[in-house]
Amino acid sequence: MPCTTARAHRNVCITPAVLRSNLCNRACCITTDPARFGGERKDKSTISVSMRESSVQQVAVVSAEFPRHFLALLRCSHDAGPLILAAELQSGAVGLVQARLRCAVCDAGYRIEDGIANLMSDPLTSEDQYEMAIRDSQHSSLPPGSFVVPASGWRSQLSDLLEIPHHLSELQPRGCTVLEIGCGDGRFTMLMAQMGASVLAVDFSLNSLRTLGSRLQSGIAPTACHLPHLGSPSDLRGRVGLVQADASHFYVAPRSFDRALSTTPLDSLEERLAMYRSIAEALGDDGRYVGSVENDDLTRRLLGLPLARRYSSGIFIEHFDVGKLRREVAPFFSKLRIRPIRPRLPFIHRLPSQWALRLSRLATATPFLRHLGEILLFRAERPVRQPIEGIRRPGSKLAKRLYRWYMRKIGKPSLWEENEPV
Repeated sequence: MPCTTARAHRNVCITPAVLRSNLCNRACCITTDPARFGGERKDKSTISVSMRESSVQQVAVVSAEFPRHFLALLRCSHDAGPLILAAELQSGAVGLVQARLRCAVCDAGYRIEDGIANLMSDPLTSEDQYEMAIRDSQHSSLPPGSFVVPASGWRSQLSDLLEIPHHLSELQPRGCTVLEIGCGDGRFTMLMAQMGASVLAVDFSLNSLRTLGSRLQSGIAPTACHLPHLGSPSDLRGRVGLVQADASHFYVAPRSFDRALSTTPLDSLEERLAMYRSIAEALGDDGRYVGSVENDDLTRRLLGLPLARRYSSGIFIEHFDVGKLRREVAPFFSKLRIRPIRPRLPFIHRLPSQWALRLSRLATATPFLRHLGEILLFRAERPVRQPIEGIRRPGSKLAKRLYRWYMRKIGKPSLWEENEPV
């Protein structure tokens, strides 16, 4: 499945015939119930996502603007110090177009250009530089302005219908402040903003952010899915703040977000752990983090396919099993649930959309067939505040009590008494 958008999601290319078939006038609806995932339902209305027509009315291209209320949430990429507005060069109707920012601690300078806050600091790894060049190249050829489904060469719309509703149902972003890592061209960003969320969207591809910024006024998300109960799209510039940053060196104000979303893991374990730590610090005590990774599904295991590969574009991708994903995420969140979605079924993209969605839902709910899911979706809650020295492990409460009793008998304090509650 070749990937064609910015580090925020997965794509597959399909033939023009299949694309035209998926763009038919049938209304396709998929619903995911959060109660299945063991969680409470905060909104009684389910997430209903339908396919929309490819023809939309063009609007004038307007530059993005960085909303002022997001400035208080940004932190320096060097020392996590608060950023202050040093100079306001150009402002728009809802925010800043050109401005200079300065760290209140180390005096490092940053810029807001074309409504995008540039917080890139440390040099990227060679793999990240390679991927960023590919992402920028892919989006440099896209026309600015409102989104129009291309005639061919676009990702599978059925994949969006099988993937997006599950993420939104678990996230429940309505009315929340959301941190999105790897926003890409904004298929999740704009849908969440349409639902009433305030979204700080982060990506390291500048051209991806520019493409997203040019679409905010139209309010049309770059996906064949839409939320019919929200009515017609509206100007989203006041709800979305765009940030160019490396996710492994990005900081925001502690406990300032209600939700966090990421839909593609970073390349290395070190980068992923840094991102999980930053997200845990950014979320409040009742915050929720929803993410997804490529699954080492049953088909791949039976065929002996490698755990890591490259898309046809050259972008590196790694596949995870449940155990590996849990080992990486669990140290940062006390509550973690993982399940596979979007099962890999033969010829499913050749079926009519309604039948394909029903078959996918049935496979996802079947104990054996669910292991065919191409994506592992996880929901993490109760963030753990990690010490800067390393990752705390919970250990055994019984062993800790016995050890503490023994150490008190010989008159020595426990090893964890000063820094870690039992």
